Amino acid sequence: MQQVTGHSYATEAERRIITPLRLTGTSFPGSRSSLPSPHGRAYAADGTDVTDLDPRVAGAAGELVTTLADLDRFYSALLGGRLLPPRRLREMLDTRAAHGAYGMGLFPEKLPCGTTVWGHNGHISGSYVRTAATVDGRRVLTFRVNTDAIADPGLEPAVLAAEFCPRTS
Repeated sequence: MQQVTGHSYATEAERRIITPLRLTGTSFPGSRSSLPSPHGRAYAADGTDVTDLDPRVAGAAGELVTTLADLDRFYSALLGGRLLPPRRLREMLDTRAAHGAYGMGLFPEKLPCGTTVWGHNGHISGSYVRTAATVDGRRVLTFRVNTDAIADPGLEPAVLAAEFCPRTS
């Protein structure tokens, strides 16, 4: 990005995304290993607190610090067509090149009720975050698990189904 724009990834993200969307809980910590308050804790599988770390180890994939609410706003804007021209958004949702598994930064997940949600996940030591949204960005769910401990593999699909599948009684 720097070669094309002459500006750092952080500068361009702030100018193009963070400021226009008013993502007030989103920042680039640089070499700072402490998180802005308030924040959750992160734990290794053995229970060790691993909250304080240098996020630069993940580069652009993990250097950004944000809140769950800001992630919701970002995905709503992205899928709602407020960040990219329609042609670019269609490219992000096109999974044919990856054999139906992944678009350009987004992956679909078909839920048991037939609804397909789009989103992404992220993992850094002691923390797992998952965002899923309807293709129009009107409904978004972001959740975080703050441990590396092996969780029930059925938890994530159950949470997504509870949010996006119609309830029957």
